Amino acid sequence: MYKSILRPWLFRIDAEKIHNQIISLLHVYRHLPLVKGVIRACYRPKAAPFQWRNLTFSNRVGLSAGFDKEASCFDELSDLGFGFLEVGTVTPEKVAGNPAPRIFRLPEDHALVSRTGFNNPGKEVVLNNLQRKQEGKYILGVNINTNTPADGERAAADIISLYEAFSRYADYYTINWGSMTPEILTGVLTALEFYKQRLRKPIFLKLPADVPLEKLEGIITFAKTHHLDGFIATGPTQDRSLLIHSAQAEVTQVGAGGISGLPVIHKSVEVMKYLSAHAPKEMLLIGAGGVMTPHEAEMMRRAGAHLVQVYSAFIYEGPGIIKHIAEACNE
Repeated sequence: MYKSILRPWLFRIDAEKIHNQIISLLHVYRHLPLVKGVIRACYRPKAAPFQWRNLTFSNRVGLSAGFDKEASCFDELSDLGFGFLEVGTVTPEKVAGNPAPRIFRLPEDHALVSRTGFNNPGKEVVLNNLQRKQEGKYILGVNINTNTPADGERAAADIISLYEAFSRYADYYTINWGSMTPEILTGVLTALEFYKQRLRKPIFLKLPADVPLEKLEGIITFAKTHHLDGFIATGPTQDRSLLIHSAQAEVTQVGAGGISGLPVIHKSVEVMKYLSAHAPKEMLLIGAGGVMTPHEAEMMRRAGAHLVQVYSAFIYEGPGIIKHIAEACNE
């Protein structure tokens, strides 16, 4: 029903506009307890929990950062069967992001192109929203970044302020590789070490899809040196050659931006294979980028991922895909 009826109608509307409307509907949904009960019963997957350190994931499927940037509807989204959800990216101060339109669909390739520019409402708004977290219902991650990526001292202060402020609610944090230079990120993680030892919230490094495989050994060494706890592989790609089904005129019209969705899967799987073979076994590995159906989730799991994250699948396949992937990952 979703793919044959709802999706064609939704895809007639600007991608960001319909995204915002869906979030508004989720805000209404939170006040409908009877409907919430039905949705939970319908979408709850029959899946075994996964334990990593002191974190218990009710299943192996999570929502990637980028969907719930403001942390305003993660609790409602959890009713659709997610075992974990990641909000953000969040910076201390509000970021308006790039001019709209800035999110585009390429249906022939089952892809999204985005150039949002880390738009988010800032620390205080997100902190207020995080107070709605339901303990024990799901694992909640927060993707954090700085407003001053070129200033090492201020970047460290930004990340520390977010790490401290959210630690009452966040089960883990994610930092995107490439959002700061390695030199500045080194300073940030060094400054963060004291707070990490005290608050004991793990930090994962999210890698871009275009990271060269020959650089992964150095990145793993970097992660070990700075006591990072795992990897998310991967984020979007800039490689337009992967858009093999969309018309070139359509791709040109869309313009710049990171590509997520199905075209990313082979890049992300190759990165995951390398991480699984070379990263310390105690690190958590989360497969993301191109996981659209149980088939791609199985590819990620075979490559070594402990968990998977989705975003584009939620848009192209509909909310029911979460249950299908979670139950497939249970096998």
